Amino acid sequence: MTGPAAARTISLDPAAGGISLPRLYFALLRQRFTGIATLTQRSPAGERSVWFRGGMPVFTDWASAEDRLGDLLLRAGSITEADLQRALTAHASGNGLLGEILVALELIDEPTRSEALRDQCMRKLVHGFAAGAIEPTVTITAIEHDKGQADELVQLNVLALLLHGITTHYTHDGSEAIAAEIGPALAGELVATPALARYERQFGFEPEDAAVLGALARGVSMANLLTPATDPVRAHQIIYTLWAAQMLRTGDDAITAIASGATAAAAQQQGVTTGAPAKAPSPAAAAPAPKPAPKPAPKPEPKPEPEPKPDAFERELAALEAKVAAQADPFALFGLELDAERKQIRAAWAELSKTFHPDALEGAGRANLRARVERVFAALSEAYGVLSDKDARARLRERLAAGGSPDAGDDTAVVIRNAFEAELLARDADKLLLARQWAQAAEQFARALALSPNDIDVDAARIYAEFRRGDSGDASSTIAKLTTLLEHTPNCARAHYFKGLLQVGIDDTASAKQSFAAALALDHRNIDAERQLRAINLRERGPNSAKAIEAKAKDDKKRGFGLRGLFKKS
Repeated sequence: MTGPAAARTISLDPAAGGISLPRLYFALLRQRFTGIATLTQRSPAGERSVWFRGGMPVFTDWASAEDRLGDLLLRAGSITEADLQRALTAHASGNGLLGEILVALELIDEPTRSEALRDQCMRKLVHGFAAGAIEPTVTITAIEHDKGQADELVQLNVLALLLHGITTHYTHDGSEAIAAEIGPALAGELVATPALARYERQFGFEPEDAAVLGALARGVSMANLLTPATDPVRAHQIIYTLWAAQMLRTGDDAITAIASGATAAAAQQQGVTTGAPAKAPSPAAAAPAPKPAPKPAPKPEPKPEPEPKPDAFERELAALEAKVAAQADPFALFGLELDAERKQIRAAWAELSKTFHPDALEGAGRANLRARVERVFAALSEAYGVLSDKDARARLRERLAAGGSPDAGDDTAVVIRNAFEAELLARDADKLLLARQWAQAAEQFARALALSPNDIDVDAARIYAEFRRGDSGDASSTIAKLTTLLEHTPNCARAHYFKGLLQVGIDDTASAKQSFAAALALDHRNIDAERQLRAINLRERGPNSAKAIEAKAKDDKKRGFGLRGLFKKS
């Protein structure tokens, strides 16, 4: 299901302090991100989405006439022209997605469909790498969805996507863009990290790339890499691909890595050494005659295992926890002087929020620290809310300069803290709702609503969870509650969605279709509403068999709703 989602807008303009699209894709992979990235395609103009699961793209609605699924299958030789026309006829009658129809008609199997969808998704996303293809901002929304859950073949290899996109669009003009983004360090030493030894095959490099990859694995300067035998454009593409995937060190970092042996070449050599089989004993070396076993000595008492030393992340976390416990003012919490201005504040927040965002813990293997990090992140968010407000920052600076309390007479921090805590509670409640733990979900939603009383999404979810808990009236009375909620806030997509679920439960199909359609119109990313609508339509049509699809398609064609009038191929 969908729920209250944490959304943030990110600049895709590196020149303005943003992040490039290749680096964004890799960052989402590292964070094992599940949710939606919303981009704006410039031609044809429109908002597009990319659905991710576990950091890997699984679906996109990027508009690309040359990447239609049927045409891709036709070019691959998986279907014939007659097969495609037959499936399109059924598709024109509204009998489901083209891929599903092709499988239902037994024209392709599920693995072929999945592979074609993966290829289609890859092709569409590569278009986004072109200069000027998208507006320079993206909205990232962490949210559950049903894309890619049951079909791992649809999940894209992000490393292959990076190389493919960069190779396709970072050509001669792209070399200058690469140099501008990496900066002066590109002219110095370059070395691939040990991670390349593990992941090199996943990129899909060409055999002729071996010389450049080998030099980068050992460590090389750009001047020595660009020999007459090296294609400078291809060299830049490989360098930028590894850099975007955080597998390339530059400048002083590269020199340090080479000196310490932290290179891809060293990792490859180590892999060969540790993987070599042990030598067998020589046949000539006869075993000596066995001697009587000596009486075993008493085993010494085992020494207690030493406590593991905290790493740099945990040390910094502990230092922040100490500041929070001591009720440090926002300037002190961020490590800033009282005269710090907005640019310094934003830089400090960017670094701290990147390091201590709770959603980044699992990908970094620190899920056990989530409770501690959430408390610190809440305090950091509260502090940033104060420092980013010019007037609030000025009032705080005056109070501190006069020796007063950091939060005396100012409830801004309290509001921010409550809103953040409410968001965390609501996200946990959504997980409980998804797991059908109705009582716990209702309790969590109620707590979130107490902290943020005006959050209509949370209120709608609370009403639904309390109904499913079984102690707050029947479906009709719950529908009435949601209707009352919608009278005051008609744009609450979740209220429409929950109302639709309840209407399905009492077999009020016509009303349910209206509710799901309203939810989808308000939030086109509500995959669950779309799925419910599709399920109702399929039930109304009867058995979704191959014969039923073809019979209905033929009937529709006789009545003038066939392929010719709806899908004229260009």
